[in-house]
Amino acid sequence: MSLRMRVVGDGTRSRTKVACEGMFHRFSTWWRALSVVLLCLATVTWPTAAQAGTTPTFSIIHQDAVAALSAKGTTHFSLTLATKPKGVASRARVTMYPRVIDRSQLSPIISGAGVTDRAMSTTSTFTLRCEIHGTFTFTVDLFTGRTGSLRRTCYPVTPHMRLACRGQSCDGVYPIRIEVTTNGVSNVIWSLLAVQATSVDQPLLVDYVETMDPSSWLHAKRSIQVLDTIGHHPMSSITLSADYRTLNTVAQTGTNNALFRAALNKALTSPLHQAIDAPPANIDFAALAEHGLGVEVGHQLNLSSALLKDLTGRYVDSPVLLTGAPSVNSLKALRHAGVSDVVLPENDVAIPPSTTLNWGAPFNVGGAGPITVLSSDSELSALVQDSSINPGRRAALTLGTLAFLHFEAPDAPSSRTVVILAPVAQTSVKFLNDVLRGFAVNPFVTLATLAPSFDTTLVGTNGAPATRALAAPPTSKWSSQNVSSLSTLVNNVNAFSQAVKSSNLGNDLEVATEASEITGDPSRRQTSINAAANALHGQLTNFRVDPSTITLAGSGTSIPITLFSHANYTVVANVHLLTDQITFPKGDNVPIKMDSPTKSVRIATSGHNGSSLTLQVIVTTPNNRLVLARAAIQVRIAGTSIVGYFLTIASLLVLAWWWVRTYRRRPKGRHAR
Repeated sequence: MSLRMRVVGDGTRSRTKVACEGMFHRFSTWWRALSVVLLCLATVTWPTAAQAGTTPTFSIIHQDAVAALSAKGTTHFSLTLATKPKGVASRARVTMYPRVIDRSQLSPIISGAGVTDRAMSTTSTFTLRCEIHGTFTFTVDLFTGRTGSLRRTCYPVTPHMRLACRGQSCDGVYPIRIEVTTNGVSNVIWSLLAVQATSVDQPLLVDYVETMDPSSWLHAKRSIQVLDTIGHHPMSSITLSADYRTLNTVAQTGTNNALFRAALNKALTSPLHQAIDAPPANIDFAALAEHGLGVEVGHQLNLSSALLKDLTGRYVDSPVLLTGAPSVNSLKALRHAGVSDVVLPENDVAIPPSTTLNWGAPFNVGGAGPITVLSSDSELSALVQDSSINPGRRAALTLGTLAFLHFEAPDAPSSRTVVILAPVAQTSVKFLNDVLRGFAVNPFVTLATLAPSFDTTLVGTNGAPATRALAAPPTSKWSSQNVSSLSTLVNNVNAFSQAVKSSNLGNDLEVATEASEITGDPSRRQTSINAAANALHGQLTNFRVDPSTITLAGSGTSIPITLFSHANYTVVANVHLLTDQITFPKGDNVPIKMDSPTKSVRIATSGHNGSSLTLQVIVTTPNNRLVLARAAIQVRIAGTSIVGYFLTIASLLVLAWWWVRTYRRRPKGRHAR
């Protein structure tokens, strides 16, 4: 009975287990079906969900910076915008505000804060249409009277605004506000638009200078792209500044170096593209002249010129860009070295010209002599480098600011110049392309090279002061060790450069030497000088004279001198032989070319005195000012005497006696047998 009960019990449990498994199977199937449905819904709605999770934004890809009014009082300008998220409908509106009358009003527009004035005119809100590669282009019509004939576009109604002005009173630069609404979120971007109602008699001269300091090599990829872009604008006047440290690096071997050189050559192909010298910012020209090293001022300038000529075949133009804070004595030293035109960052001037209304003319510096100076515009130079501003908007703001500077004095009797400094390593290719295209169609400005802006007849014109003061330069002290060690280094490097048949190595040492002539404290300067001296010493350790003992057989025997070189370049040198016990018929100064790891030279001798002597061998550079290697060699000479002659004769007699005796002992008739 207990057995039956167990069986029944076991059967009950089995039925219960089967029932549970069936319920679980039905539940699992239902859950899987529900999961599939939810997954399908998620897949269908995923793009919308992703877009909803993206914060709507937009940017200016391009904007016409100038709108020229026709005789009928109509004009237009185009905008190209990129919106995010893509594929979502957006609506836009453009608003114009009263024209800018003071430069200080530009700062909040550039920063994006905008203006608080009452709007002058606005378009209706319109839907962005005709998307091309994620961008929307539309044109805004402007009119002063009746609406002009609107062009056919993909927009049912062309956006338009009325200008509350007539004729000449419309000339100026206007803030514009672009508002785009996407998914119920509105964003605003501020920009500038120049309106031209009258002809321009005296456009601004804009000297656009792309600077190449060592940061250009640190960001070589971008620098190469910028130089390539400059090469694609042969009709735009552009200036490149040449720092010898950068040029020397580019001259080295390597893939990136070759690409950089090719791009640099391309950038300087057009005759409208010029280069100017730009020595390192911290060079102490005044102290070099003061401590009897004035020739080094010229070397600082000539080095960049020589390197650029080797790399591109182009010469530098006459102005020199100084990016440090020079003193009056530094300018005097440069003037003594032949420099007549200098470009300075305006922060190096006691009162920055752009903060006044009297800017744009070259000037002299009191006490510096007849040297002409132009200062850059610091605000514009900062704007073109501001990577936080989208390239398209940045180009429009740059061109708008320049147009405003024109309108500050549109009837100026003499031309005015704006100098913009833009480091190659920080320049956006998109910005550069956009702004150069904008310059080409901008009536308010003319891109120019620097030389015309230094015309001495422009000094003091348009009410600008003829003389300006410099800001206080940094202090600089030189120790006697600085002066003596630098003088020695300069002489040694110049001598070695004459010996080396490798321009790269010679340039490396020259660059290290010139770069050590810095402002600041003596300790820091001495460290730089020592580093350059150590670099030279490292090269001198490549050369050695074999000091092994030499044995000469007798008078007239040549002395073999063996030289060793571990350098991978050719060196020309002089071998000097110093002794008073040997005469050298062809001279004791022998020119050689060390073009292999081992070089042997045989030097004829005569008139030996004694049987042993010490020969001093000194290898120097061609100008005999720097010793490459030296050694003291022991020379032994095989002596001759009466005893020697007697022994020699005796030996010959014995040999003759032996031969005669041997001949007489031969049997007769030997040949017959």
